[in-house]
Amino acid sequence: MLKRKLLMVAAAATAFVATSMPASATDDWVDELRLGVYDHSTQLFGTRHETSDPDINAEALFKSPDWLSWAAGPRPMIGANINTGGGTSIGYAGLAWDWNFTDALFLEGTFGGAIHDGNISGSTGAGRDRNNYGCRVMFHESASLGYRFDQNVSVMLTVDHMSNASLCDENPGLTDAGVRLGYSF
Repeated sequence: MLKRKLLMVAAAATAFVATSMPASATDDWVDELRLGVYDHSTQLFGTRHETSDPDINAEALFKSPDWLSWAAGPRPMIGANINTGGGTSIGYAGLAWDWNFTDALFLEGTFGGAIHDGNISGSTGAGRDRNNYGCRVMFHESASLGYRFDQNVSVMLTVDHMSNASLCDENPGLTDAGVRLGYSF
């Protein structure tokens, strides 16, 4: 329970700091802020193994530093998926790559790491609201199809996945799907 509270406090603090900074500070390093709702442990790609209560997603993307130009200029990002019903919540960080089809339509892929407050051992039998993930630290990736309404506002359909790539004994993974609204500075 303490880990869950710490994760929620960290996510709230990140969102508060990012949204309360003066515009000049965000212009210098914050590129975009996002907020969304996900179907937790979605049934779109298989059987739901955790609660059906939704996740709230909050994410901050930063301007790509010059030293990442060799990797096609990805944007560093941090975020959290906070489950609203006692299921597994995660905090994550990584890199995001964008591909623009038009001025409005884009695709984004991310890759990085995550930490979660779910179970890492024990029974995963029927009636449980959390999977046994085997490891506390996991890989995290996502894919989004987005539409920009203007230079500041966008909406994205997103699939978000956390897994340990079979590096631990258990590896059920956690896949969420949902919609997010982004605001670019």
